[in-house]
Amino acid sequence: MAISIAVAETALWVAGIVWCVNWLRNELNRGGYVPEPARGPAGDVFALVGTPLMAFWGISVISALASRAPVESMWELRDVFLFAAPPITYLAYQHPRMRALGVRVFGVGVLAAILIGLGGTLLAMQRGEMPGTYRPDGTLSHYMTYAGTLMLAIPVLLTVQTGRSWLWHRVVAIGAIVLLGLTMTRSGWIGCGVGLSVWVLSRFVRGQSPTDQPVRRPWAAYGTILFIVLIVAVIVLLSLAGPETLFARGASIFSLDNPTNVDRLAMGATGFRIIRAHPWLGIGPGLMERVYPAWRVDWAVQENNPHLHNDVIHIAAERGLLALAAWVWLMAAICVGAWRVLRYAGPLGEGGPEARAALAALAAFLTMGLFEYNFSDSEVVMILLFAVTLPFAASSGIARRTAEGAEG
Repeated sequence: MAISIAVAETALWVAGIVWCVNWLRNELNRGGYVPEPARGPAGDVFALVGTPLMAFWGISVISALASRAPVESMWELRDVFLFAAPPITYLAYQHPRMRALGVRVFGVGVLAAILIGLGGTLLAMQRGEMPGTYRPDGTLSHYMTYAGTLMLAIPVLLTVQTGRSWLWHRVVAIGAIVLLGLTMTRSGWIGCGVGLSVWVLSRFVRGQSPTDQPVRRPWAAYGTILFIVLIVAVIVLLSLAGPETLFARGASIFSLDNPTNVDRLAMGATGFRIIRAHPWLGIGPGLMERVYPAWRVDWAVQENNPHLHNDVIHIAAERGLLALAAWVWLMAAICVGAWRVLRYAGPLGEGGPEARAALAALAAFLTMGLFEYNFSDSEVVMILLFAVTLPFAASSGIARRTAEGAEG
């Protein structure tokens, strides 16, 4: 297990224990009074998101038990514990100050990841591996995972809207884009482009909240600083990676002469073969590498592959069409909830930037998932869950403060 996963999961369990202690203290001080649950712009969060989530994992368990290797398949489902993070995020970040603090701490972590990746790149240059074969992976297990985490971190960093932190977080976001470029991960590039497009377009959504007001900033100074940082970032990226390498890598996205592109098509064809043979429950979670050689098409490049480099096809092949339907339902429910918050708050009101970040992160994740099986990357999923839970937390906070104001 990578150090980053161990640290993240340890922090998750510590946060869970702290929240449980705080919840118990509040319950003891409540004196038996149980208030009515308040619903914010997102509606009934647990019904909206919890139902498809339980359906997906329930079907996954059935698929694992029905597979040829149920013990191995059940072990593959251990990532279900990552979904303990959203309830903690939901309950801990309902107040705007807590969300701002959480994003700032998150930004410090992203900055550390960028510096580690940049340091590794400079060392690779000294060894003569850059530009060339080296791809930064930070402290993670693979450069694609590193690219996925940076890609999802960018819209979260953009949620900061006030004070000098606004400028600092955008500088860090530019640094994340540079390191994402250095990973040479084409799916990450495409996902980042789609995510940033969603972020920009969501700026034009009109909200209903009175807090949806433009923020006054010294635009001349901030714009000059960001422009300088952007120019420096482009120079650094081109100097470290080499313009020829970057352009060649970008052009290879559409080339059928690239063997990795051909093999991805072969993985998709192989996946459809498996789906036709096992449509409802699939072959069982975690068993793709075991059965792939028996199902691979003749024109595949690799003899074996641990996954199919596509979220939709891989989930359908391993867990069945029923699980895929529940997964699509879950992604749609997250999108609907974030959109409801954005329509209420607007792009600048309370919860609006978080909703924009959630929609952008989800769009980037799903786009990258067309070319990678990123749903299996624990680090990527943890950041996605953090990003998409923030607007739901904001929704609950809005409802709670509205109810308290009405009672007062």
